[in-house]
Amino acid sequence: MNNKQHLIILFTLFLTACSSTHTIEKRVTQDNYKKVSIAAEPLDSDAEPFRFWPEQKFEFLLSEKDGTTPLRVSGERLNILALSGGGANGAFGAGVINGLYDSGQLEQYTIITGISAGSLIAPFVFAGGDNIPQLKRVMLGINDEMVLGNRNFLNALIKDAFTSGEELLEFISQVYTPEMIEQIAQQHQSGRRLLIGTTHFDSEELVIWNLGQIAQSDLPNKHSLIHQILAASSSIPGVFPPQFINVNYQGKQYEELHVDGGMAAQMFFKPNNLDYSKLNKALGLSQPPRVDVVRNGALKAPYETLPDKGVPLLSRSISGMIVQQTRGDLYRMLYFSELNDLDLSFTYVDDSFDGKKKTKQMFEIEYMEHLYRFGYNKAAQGMLWSKEMP
Repeated sequence: MNNKQHLIILFTLFLTACSSTHTIEKRVTQDNYKKVSIAAEPLDSDAEPFRFWPEQKFEFLLSEKDGTTPLRVSGERLNILALSGGGANGAFGAGVINGLYDSGQLEQYTIITGISAGSLIAPFVFAGGDNIPQLKRVMLGINDEMVLGNRNFLNALIKDAFTSGEELLEFISQVYTPEMIEQIAQQHQSGRRLLIGTTHFDSEELVIWNLGQIAQSDLPNKHSLIHQILAASSSIPGVFPPQFINVNYQGKQYEELHVDGGMAAQMFFKPNNLDYSKLNKALGLSQPPRVDVVRNGALKAPYETLPDKGVPLLSRSISGMIVQQTRGDLYRMLYFSELNDLDLSFTYVDDSFDGKKKTKQMFEIEYMEHLYRFGYNKAAQGMLWSKEMP
């Protein structure tokens, strides 16, 4: 066998190794992507959905017919918590939650939303109780080796990411156990809602997953589906591969690609058509709803002089775009809150934080511990919430 034949065989094996079973033919289409079903059989029209699109009507949370709601509150106020993306900066949010919890200030939130890093924090807050102290161990226990595994930059060019994503999914399956998922189901049944955002990659639209409804369902794959949703919400495209979620349409099975919810929004606290003032009335409450927003990161890009090289310039450009996207999301939240008489406060990593990364690791433990203490102290000392953009 000559050298040319060897090269042909090696190239063929290379292409085979790079091939994927997730073909375009299996993918949802532009015509059916909002008509597919997560369950093998479509849900009854009156059933609460497993997931929804922001522009949908929300009869399942507030009935237009009789003004009733399945939601319940503890106390005299409807409390809502929105947790943003931020990668390793999620350590700040973990510190905030534990600081509020340890100082007796953590509200009983009826609605909790999470995207990306926020999606990993949200289930702990929702399940509550002994789960909250565990949040520090989990978030500060994340490291590059644990979630990135073996990295191959060539894979980012010829496959879907420079990691396999298996390590991240394994980490999530170990943390969000069947026992925690059962606790999420119980909280859902008590009248609370846990909403997680992912980005439907083909349409680049936000999808909101009703995690408690999935947790309390009889879906045979509910545990693995919840793990996929949490992995997808925190999967940075190019770093982690997308999650392929199976759906059904007219008796045929299709696949959806879901990635980091931060591609569509850095944070959210309401679907577009949900009227919180009407919801407040349905609950018989007189105080305006309270909305707390935890931004896992800064609201202003730092001044930084970089060398004229591709990777640093690209990285800086992306981080700057994320900051501006976050500010836009927060401005919309503040504007909507003012129009609808909502009491919105937010917290973020402000200029008083002096921590700096010392390595190129995504999850540098010393930096994350510093962020955690910063968030914890702000919360415990009652210096957490702001109402005006910096």
